[in-house]
Amino acid sequence: MLISSNFKEKVKELTDSNLMCSLKDKQHITIPSSIRRKLNILPGEEVAVGLADGLKDLIIKKNSDHSLDNKMIVSERGSIRIPTELTRALGLCKGDVFHIYLLIKDNCILLKKEN
Repeated sequence: MLISSNFKEKVKELTDSNLMCSLKDKQHITIPSSIRRKLNILPGEEVAVGLADGLKDLIIKKNSDHSLDNKMIVSERGSIRIPTELTRALGLCKGDVFHIYLLIKDNCILLKKEN
């Protein structure tokens, strides 16, 4: 997990980006360029993808060497693959839509699946 059990407390600090993304073919999502710029996530960089502790949401964070989460590479177009084990754990399917929230202080993105 990317963020420790105090993540539930940090939910109050989430900023709604008013942007969405969806799961595409082969488990990819594209993070909007405005979000990538804000968090300084560049093509070719590693990001860690995991589950928010105690929640059923995805967290994407610029990779740190201390992370045990899945490490993925950001494509030129800002696409990131969501690992199979996470799509299975969350019951995700192609076309699922996510609302994008930012946790600026921790430099990460929270993807909350729309119902």
